[in-house]
Amino acid sequence: MRRLWTVAIVVALAGLIFAQGATAIPKKAVPKKAEQPSQTAEKQYNAKITFDEESFNFGFVPQGNTKLIHKFHLKNTGTDTLRITRVRPTCGCTAAPLEKKVLAPGEETYIKVIFRTRGYKRRTTKAVKVMSNDPNRPIVSLRFTANFDTTRWNDVSKGPRIKQDPLILDLGKGDKFKSKATVVIRNLSDKKLTLKVVDYTDDVLKEAKLKKTTLKGNGKVKLQVKVRDDYDINKPVQASITIAAYDKSGSEVTRITIPVVGGGK
Repeated sequence: MRRLWTVAIVVALAGLIFAQGATAIPKKAVPKKAEQPSQTAEKQYNAKITFDEESFNFGFVPQGNTKLIHKFHLKNTGTDTLRITRVRPTCGCTAAPLEKKVLAPGEETYIKVIFRTRGYKRRTTKAVKVMSNDPNRPIVSLRFTANFDTTRWNDVSKGPRIKQDPLILDLGKGDKFKSKATVVIRNLSDKKLTLKVVDYTDDVLKEAKLKKTTLKGNGKVKLQVKVRDDYDINKPVQASITIAAYDKSGSEVTRITIPVVGGGK
């Protein structure tokens, strides 16, 4: 009996020692999870200036003291307000008024390039620099080209050519002002061409429409021009019409621009 009590005491003491040892063993440290970036982190807001085109070709243009007009359309395709800080032509022969300087996201406007042709006799390229708060494109260069070289204009050995009659459309002024006029477009080559009016000054002209778009070799077609009903004829006309010609494969082979003058007191 005494022996049994001794065994019981030994077993009890062993259990106590084991329990104390188990609690003394430190728990294994669980590494903390790396902090993940917040899914609701603030987005980066930027203005973004986007143009429909950044260059324009007037093609062959008659020499003289006229003005060529083209609008470069732009849009704020960003997520913040676009602010156009400056529009700077690289030549005194060019003006570039801006319709609107501040554009909300998705809003559109245009820059109207007005190129004075006096004194030019060769092919020339000019530029207008547009500066804004677009962080990726703070400066955009818009370029335009015009060719005043009459020798190359008439040289059909260099490719198909078209030419207008008259070279410059004069609408007259005062009592002689014409709100409608016709220009004849002639094919100087023997190639069949397709014509298209690619641009005209729509804040002056209501219409610049070809009677037909197919032009036979050495043939001619009429271009009908109408002035807007709301145009103030006491203001000098500053307008132009650009026509491109395409071959049977659909490739552009030449283009011309017709300056339009008249109006004023």
